[in-house]
Amino acid sequence: MTLLMETEAVTILQSTAPAGMSLMWNNWLQEDALQDLVQHPLLLALGRNEASLGVLKTLLVQHSHYSRNFTRYLCSLLGQLTEASDIMALLENLREEMGVDGMGDMTHAEMFQRTLRIVGVTPDEHAALPATTAMVQTMMGYCQSNDPLAGLAAMCLGAEAIVPLVYRPILQALQHFGYGKDATEFFRLHIEEDEDHAITMLNILRRLTLDKPERRELAIQIGRELIGKRVAMFDSIWNNVQNSSATPAASTLAPVNGTRFSSADFGNVPARLKVTMPERLKHPMVMQTNNAADQAFSSDRKHKVHIVDLPTNTISMTIGRLDVAESTRLHRHNYETVMYILAGSGYSVVGERRVPWQAGDAVYIPVWAAHQHVNTGDVECAYLACENAPLLQNLGGIALREELGALTT
Repeated sequence: MTLLMETEAVTILQSTAPAGMSLMWNNWLQEDALQDLVQHPLLLALGRNEASLGVLKTLLVQHSHYSRNFTRYLCSLLGQLTEASDIMALLENLREEMGVDGMGDMTHAEMFQRTLRIVGVTPDEHAALPATTAMVQTMMGYCQSNDPLAGLAAMCLGAEAIVPLVYRPILQALQHFGYGKDATEFFRLHIEEDEDHAITMLNILRRLTLDKPERRELAIQIGRELIGKRVAMFDSIWNNVQNSSATPAASTLAPVNGTRFSSADFGNVPARLKVTMPERLKHPMVMQTNNAADQAFSSDRKHKVHIVDLPTNTISMTIGRLDVAESTRLHRHNYETVMYILAGSGYSVVGERRVPWQAGDAVYIPVWAAHQHVNTGDVECAYLACENAPLLQNLGGIALREELGALTT
């Protein structure tokens, strides 16, 4: 690693970088831009295990639209460099991206695609958000610039240097949801290696800006702009998932096995079942996780609901909670429900019938029957609801729910 310039070393003693980032970047990355990034509610929710799997999937979709162009960014930048030593240095980065530096035949892009397959994300089924497209266009524009300083600043300060800050929360979320090595390797590898790539680019930037303060300031501003574009993409993702009134991340869920079947496939029905074992088999501490998806779902339903987030294709499970004297709104849906009372006592109005219940009881809600649940006890009520909504969703998006308003009892 090249030693820091004396002036940089002095500044480092007087300032601090965000956790997980080397102090060497203090003179190149502006503190307010970094704080906007590391304090973004999307990354905070992922790092604190407060984001649902659907939020993570939405982020992976948008990140895929950006990162699929990475080798194009790098090759465009290489085409603008004039010093052979600089080209050779960045070619080492390209070699790793192409999977020819100790990683067998798997490229980094293929590693990321493997992550997407395991998690169950199909980016091509979902459009890039405008903010994601803007970040791609900005990065490509700088990398194609005739001024190599522009592309270096964009790639170094706006991408490679901040990888640990972005990827650590994603890695944390993947591990929280129980994904193993194959799903997490892409992120672990880049956290370990990308600072070396950034330092290689930084050394070139230092030479190009030596005794040229206006050039150095240009590089810093380009890095700031790219970080701002990434924050804008995170804003768009966060607002998208916060404002969604549908089941969290329903838009990011791929069909069963990523395939839709039609009448023409009837001859392909297998004679025997084949076990497809998902990587993730546990949703830890369901009721202790206060994530954004649960908050949005609870706000829509007007009472506390925890979504059990597991890779089921035919059934769903939620845990509902009602405070003392609280009730759900009157509603109905075209999927069946079996409700098991975990704690408390009260009653449900199902159609024209009033069904009292207490802890240990189970209650059946028929399809399309208007119903409402009421807590009449002196403690919080909690119940487990099992429904076949995913079956109807996967059959063709025909799961329906209708709010009917309050019920006078």
